Amino acid sequence: MKFLEEAVGSIHAAAKTIVTLGIVLVILGVLSVMAPLASGMAVQVSVGLLLIGAGVTWTVFSIHANKWGSGVWEALLGVLTVLSGAVMLAYPLQSLTALTLVLAGYFAAVGAMKITFAFQERPMPGWGFVLCNGIVSMALGAMIAYQWPVSGIWAIGTLLGVDFLFGGFSLIRIGSVSENTLHALAAH
Repeated sequence: MKFLEEAVGSIHAAAKTIVTLGIVLVILGVLSVMAPLASGMAVQVSVGLLLIGAGVTWTVFSIHANKWGSGVWEALLGVLTVLSGAVMLAYPLQSLTALTLVLAGYFAAVGAMKITFAFQERPMPGWGFVLCNGIVSMALGAMIAYQWPVSGIWAIGTLLGVDFLFGGFSLIRIGSVSENTLHALAAH
């Protein structure tokens, strides 16, 4: 019986943690949607810092290359990656605009692939949802590209915020369902 009580306690604690994380994500999502430029800039700075870290790692790795020629190419790749990250940090608005254009291309390409997949799976139940998702992705890509470079101000931060909102609400729902299930089991 003690094992069952410990299991119920663990599930209860996990459900509370999931709900708390969901609430935090919803708050971050609202903030990101309310201030899309600030959240977009945060993403852009993070990417710049990650590039610098990856470039330094690549350069250090080049020292351990087995062949001299290979080491030179590895070092050049590392330096180029560090320089790319530094440029992103030095020119944040232009970098955010460039990332937004990449995002537009991503949505268009993913949308086209989802539409193709939907028609390949057409007799399967739910293929229409995949088709709809592909159309929405392509429309987002077209909208972002059409409004580019102005879309750099809002696109990344807004989309990040919407993702956080949906993720947060999903976690809140999952945690709540877990709690309700525990209460239902305890009632029996």
